[in-house]
Amino acid sequence: MFLICGEALFDLFGDQSAQDGARFDARIGGSPFNVAMGLARLGENAGFFGGISNDTLGAKLVEKFRKEGVSERYILRTDYLTTLSLVQKDDLGHPAYTFYGANAADRMVTLDDLPDFDDPPLFLHLGSYTALVEPVAGTLKALIERERARTLVSFDPNIRPTVEPDLGLWRQNTESLAPLADVIKVSDEDLALIAPKEEVSAIARRWVSGGTALVIVTRGGEGAQAFSSSFETACPGIQVNVEDTVGAGDTFQAALLAGLKRLGATDRKSLAELDEQRVSRLLEFAVQAAAITCSRRGADLPRIAELQKEWSKLI
Repeated sequence: MFLICGEALFDLFGDQSAQDGARFDARIGGSPFNVAMGLARLGENAGFFGGISNDTLGAKLVEKFRKEGVSERYILRTDYLTTLSLVQKDDLGHPAYTFYGANAADRMVTLDDLPDFDDPPLFLHLGSYTALVEPVAGTLKALIERERARTLVSFDPNIRPTVEPDLGLWRQNTESLAPLADVIKVSDEDLALIAPKEEVSAIARRWVSGGTALVIVTRGGEGAQAFSSSFETACPGIQVNVEDTVGAGDTFQAALLAGLKRLGATDRKSLAELDEQRVSRLLEFAVQAAAITCSRRGADLPRIAELQKEWSKLI
């Protein structure tokens, strides 16, 4: 199982045509939620560990997981409310988020809520603001430290300054988690926020030298780049008519994790043995998946049937 840890929420897309007051299109979201759903749509066994409210919106989140085939076993239902995220787009379709979630269900996860596993997950994945805000951040770090000896760890910093404006804290937290991660996927935009004076490649190489087996840097429409201890490779972007980029990074993340399993990288030894050719094919698969999401509104992640050609190339 891939166990995806973090937040589940509702994105509110503003209707720019509203003349009086405000109208919103509410869509289920949250980076970890999207990754779990994306893995299930790619045919993988995915579960979610995080706090989901007992309120009406929380019930819709759980209902969506059921529909998509994501395991509910490790979901923590609480009476805290559901986080809301107001999404506004620029002229290029890039989203900006404003979060309403202090003391919400996805943040109020404590050490007492840590799950026990009969069998360890193949990957533990975490990222976004639940890797930073307390008490959930400390809980997820404790889970990683407890399970790291018998599972792989994936991390996506997914910086959200509207949750915590202190970018120094984001950088400190990212650097503290990097040595614990076997795989890091990060956007060049996020790195520019937390380390504006440092070259992206220098950051990726430092993380690799610190023990991370594979660092992937996504570059939006320019594609993605991979760094390991033995090679570096890149994949160009794919031109599409962009509806918006909401969920594109989460799609890439889900495709990356599913692709690693497809390539047989299911432990630290096999992950370290991946060669440039296989990782290049993996990047192509993930870039194609993200491009499909960009062509649709919101985090409407692709299903495996839409990616059969690229999927067949991975083995």
